[in-house]
Amino acid sequence: MSALARRALVVVATWVGLSLTAGCKAPPGSRPSPEKPAASTGPAPVEARGHERERPLLAFEPGSVERGKQLVGEFECHRCHEGTGLKAPTLDQDCVRCHEQIATDKFKASPAKLAKWKPHIMPYRDVPSLSSMAGRLRPAWVMDYLLHPHDLRPNLVSTMPRLKLSVEQARDIATYLTTSAVAEMPAATAVTRDASQIAHGKQLMVERGCVTCHHMSGAGLAAPAKTDPAPRSLGLAPDLRFARRRTEPGALVRWLLDPTKVKHDSAMPSLALQANDARDLAAFLSFGELSPPTAPPPVPRLPVLERRVTFDEVNERVFAVTCRHCHTNPDAANGDGGPGNTGGFGFKPRKIDFSSYQGIQSGGVDSAGQRVSLFGKTREGLPLLVASLVQRAREDQGDVSDEVRGMPLGLPAVSPEELQLVESWVEQGRGL
Repeated sequence: MSALARRALVVVATWVGLSLTAGCKAPPGSRPSPEKPAASTGPAPVEARGHERERPLLAFEPGSVERGKQLVGEFECHRCHEGTGLKAPTLDQDCVRCHEQIATDKFKASPAKLAKWKPHIMPYRDVPSLSSMAGRLRPAWVMDYLLHPHDLRPNLVSTMPRLKLSVEQARDIATYLTTSAVAEMPAATAVTRDASQIAHGKQLMVERGCVTCHHMSGAGLAAPAKTDPAPRSLGLAPDLRFARRRTEPGALVRWLLDPTKVKHDSAMPSLALQANDARDLAAFLSFGELSPPTAPPPVPRLPVLERRVTFDEVNERVFAVTCRHCHTNPDAANGDGGPGNTGGFGFKPRKIDFSSYQGIQSGGVDSAGQRVSLFGKTREGLPLLVASLVQRAREDQGDVSDEVRGMPLGLPAVSPEELQLVESWVEQGRGL
């Protein structure tokens, strides 16, 4: 497969509001939970939602706009998102545009290849634009989300990945994205905790059809009907539980009155609301009572299989569909081995190649350029390859490791059965 075709299958969706490349793979089932509770670090979270924890937003001190723009380029946000202020990349670097061309039969490939690729890329065509953040999103929330990504849009398979960002880098990016000329808007409407307004706002959520597209977990409202994959009209709709963290109440009113006046490329239609109705909806979104979220029960790791597991089996079910798109042989892909091999999206080259048995056995390189094995043991005693798959499920619960980055980035953790297959192959000696 050419580098262009291979990159077209790489998933990089919901990144900075995104998902970094991790491999085109719809989830085989529900997302597994970690087998251990999340570690407690920093201030106690005020809310917890299963795979994500909410921290109190810290006071935001603006960083450097110039440095933020430079970092947006270095982390290649424009490969997934419009609205970055950077020039659009060429097609072979534009992940989402490649997906769209495959889905609409415009990509230059044979009909047979397009038919083979389509099932894998259909859930990865929708990515939020980063335009018009000024006056719309809290800079403190943008910074927090960059540092602690979580599942913001439940109708999208992909989520923003955990990138290798420092606090200072996240602050500079947030400053750049939320610093721009703000279009002339109506004066902000005062929104209070008036009980009658909050109650009316909750009523309007149903009457005006908000719950047709949006979840609002913990609010006691019916969720949108679940379909797989979700209709494109629903993909970008965020869980409104997080509206109060993302946006000031007055900005919510402006948004509800006419989304396209606040963000010209908004996917949300105008609801033709009266000012009082917009105010009441904003009051409910900002101050309405939410029940404490319940984390899903832990899913224990399955025992190592007694039957023999071959490389061909684990490759066909896991490596080829989950790992290879970001970790492949650059010699066979016009010099680009993906962010996990030749680098990209802020990651240095690690020379990890999942395109063959020999490539996996040869491992990668560390930050000092020294060759390391994918099967060396972590502090926990797990082989690094297994640990990275286990850690992805733990990250969904807010347990972030300073040693291992969860894989696949920006996508659901592999299923317990897939993890069992990989772990069994490793424990059995990694044979052919």
